[in-house]
Amino acid sequence: MGWRQTVRLWLAWSGLLLALGSAGCAKVGPPVPPPRFTLAAAGEPTATQYGDQIVVRFVATDRAARADILRRIEPRNAPLALPEDRFVQDARLIGSLTGQELSSGAGPAYADAFDPQDTSWKDKRIRYAIRLVDARGRPSPLSGYALVYPALSVAQPPRDLQAAVTQEAIRLQWQPPEQNLDASPATEVRFNVYRRAAGSAVESRRNSAPLPTPQFAETDFTFGEEYEYVVRAVSYVQGAPVESRPSPALRVRPVDTFPPAAPTNVTGASAAGIVNLFFPSSPEKDLRGYIIYRRERGTNDPPTRLTPTPIQRTTFQDLTGVRGRVYLYFVTAVDVFGNESERSQPVEVEVVP
Repeated sequence: MGWRQTVRLWLAWSGLLLALGSAGCAKVGPPVPPPRFTLAAAGEPTATQYGDQIVVRFVATDRAARADILRRIEPRNAPLALPEDRFVQDARLIGSLTGQELSSGAGPAYADAFDPQDTSWKDKRIRYAIRLVDARGRPSPLSGYALVYPALSVAQPPRDLQAAVTQEAIRLQWQPPEQNLDASPATEVRFNVYRRAAGSAVESRRNSAPLPTPQFAETDFTFGEEYEYVVRAVSYVQGAPVESRPSPALRVRPVDTFPPAAPTNVTGASAAGIVNLFFPSSPEKDLRGYIIYRRERGTNDPPTRLTPTPIQRTTFQDLTGVRGRVYLYFVTAVDVFGNESERSQPVEVEVVP
């Protein structure tokens, strides 16, 4: 082998080694930093079953323009711990919330429906997570997980909700469900009553514990205010309470048409041509005042009203009586809604000079 061939061979081997070295460096490269998120993750989500729906609630940051709801269906006895990459790989995007749905007064909520008559659900667990997205399409980190085990023997919603207004209470009654959603009989069902202001999405439970009978007396209310009521049946699945979907909402605006009780123990006396009346104060909470009436004894004329507007004091002086005549005086009570009581028993007073 000549010296020229030796040089050519050496150059060929050098080029090959250089190419291999360059390829190896490109393959390794510098470390890649983790992604930088500009949007905070959604607050820890919760998942609550209501009949054949599972409602997922969470807290969204102000800068979120969209919230994607992700769902993974897994065996009921699968390990609770699950890496995020595995969840993202298996989960399905089932819906999104945007705009006003994210700024609702009751907080963002997404309703996910399932079929309780599909018995395969009894072996399943559902895992939810939320990913927020800002207006430029940049995602947040994944939220924590919310887990729920679907219950199938859950009662259907109550029906035929009705209300009767009395002076002391709004009395509600309804028809209980006869069947569960899986077509089994609904037994040992309890009830929860919820109320919200008309037009509001924020509701509050009115009963302190589930009710054993389909009726409820609401005593904390204000006449003239408008309310919406719903009732949910409560089933107990393996000892845990699960509510049904709500009954159709019933709107109630209680109107006070109930007059106060008539004043009692009205007394009167006269001196120097003046008649003085005295009576105890009325116990009515919504009292506006009292009206005084007078009629001369021995006549059949209707009583004359002496006070153009209700008075609030429990005494009254009549300066208009004719001396020597005898008058019958009556007192009524009036509430703030204009309801007037029956007249009191008459008190007879002679105008003494």
